Amino acid sequence: MISQISHSWVCWAILLLAIYCYQELWQQYLFSRSNGRSSNKAVADTRLDKNDNGSTQNNLSSEFTAVLIGALPLMGLLGTIMGLLECFAGIASDGASSTLLSDGIGKALLTTQLGLVCAIPAWILQGNVRNRIARQQAYVSVRSE
Repeated sequence: MISQISHSWVCWAILLLAIYCYQELWQQYLFSRSNGRSSNKAVADTRLDKNDNGSTQNNLSSEFTAVLIGALPLMGLLGTIMGLLECFAGIASDGASSTLLSDGIGKALLTTQLGLVCAIPAWILQGNVRNRIARQQAYVSVRSE
């Protein structure tokens, strides 16, 4: 399986994109934790004033990360289609054999599996981070009134 992943450029693209998405999610999580630790109202208000532009940038980064996470299973589907086309081309040139067909389909489905395995935990983490940020923003807005 490792050799199949290492020989497919789509798998490499999925893995690199997943690493980037998880790194962005980690940064958003750390940002939410650093904003949630200030219990002093003056400090929280100062942070909100300073991070007004930063929060907009963080929201844009969060939306961009969401789009990239959504692209992970689609890239897996692209790899599946490419693998199946390669399999059918091999069948057309060499004739149909069960080993050729099963090997080709196995390689094709590996990219779908990789895309889903990378995307599903990222969606869960992103939901967690978004909920955490929304709770903190609600807390700060209630506290500032």
